[in-house]
Amino acid sequence: MEDQEKRKRRRQSRERQRREAERREAERKKQERIERERIRRKKQVYRQMGILTAAAVLLILLIWGGVTIRAERREAAAQAAAAAAKEQEEREQQQAEQQAEEAMGTAMEELQEDLEDAVLDYDGSWSVYVKELEYDNSFSINNRGIYPASLIKLFAMAATYENMEQVLDNETDYLGSSSSAKETIQTLLENMIEISDNEAYNELVKLQSSSRDFTEGCSIINEYLQENGYVDTGVHTTLHPAASSSVKDGLGDNVTSVEDCGKLLEKIYRGTCGSQEDSGEMLHLLLNQENTLKIPGGLPDGIEVAHKTGETTEVQHDAGIIYGENTDFILCIMVDDVTSAAYVYPQIHELTETVYDALN
Repeated sequence: MEDQEKRKRRRQSRERQRREAERREAERKKQERIERERIRRKKQVYRQMGILTAAAVLLILLIWGGVTIRAERREAAAQAAAAAAKEQEEREQQQAEQQAEEAMGTAMEELQEDLEDAVLDYDGSWSVYVKELEYDNSFSINNRGIYPASLIKLFAMAATYENMEQVLDNETDYLGSSSSAKETIQTLLENMIEISDNEAYNELVKLQSSSRDFTEGCSIINEYLQENGYVDTGVHTTLHPAASSSVKDGLGDNVTSVEDCGKLLEKIYRGTCGSQEDSGEMLHLLLNQENTLKIPGGLPDGIEVAHKTGETTEVQHDAGIIYGENTDFILCIMVDDVTSAAYVYPQIHELTETVYDALN
């Protein structure tokens, strides 16, 4: 009986151990299922977070891209608008300039008609040249070669600057000093243009030649005139009254025309008569002209004019660059067969005023 009881207890013990092992196994499997589920859910959360993050990033990129595209479009639109506005402004400016040029052309045509009628009633025989210097419209009335009196000094001045190196050498050889020669030439130019001294003109023509021969100087200046297109102009005689005796080269009297005077003055105005520095010095001389009885008398107060006059008992001339309030222009007037300067001066004033008012 005792052995049976022991066997029974052993069986019961083993049964308990088996059931405990089964319970533990079941518990272990349960924990594994729980852990797998936890891991699965965690991965699912990570996937969802990844999707949300990707979506957020995508959304940000889309928003940024949209903003950038809109900004680029706005910038492109602004640039296009600015370009269009600039083109429109340029078109309007071109149209305005074209209209202004056409208006100036019309004004010049009307002015020519007015002057042609006016000079018919004036004393003497008139030649007139007008050129406005913005659009280069010009006209002349009765252009012809006329005895220029002191207007010929314009061309002696231009030739002197053209041949300045030789002129200085010639005077240096005569005086023995280059510094004195330079001062002498400057004084001669000032006297010839500003106070219209005849002897200064005679001397400067002589100084074109190394032999200080007047007729040789004439030949040198005339060569310069032909080379530069002054087809109506020639230097042939001394001017008087002067200390020098009268000299002629045998080819006639001095001569020029309003168109040649205008051509020379335009070169000075544009800085192309010789060097720009030369043109500037010539312009300075002309601005200091002391005889203001003709063209300046027909201009408003304060208007600058760079000019040169010429006169005898039979001719009255003035040729100048007028710096108008709105338009610069050249006006050259040559009158021969004059009865009296008392008649001609007021007529020059009237003609000058007509030209100034038409162009300004």
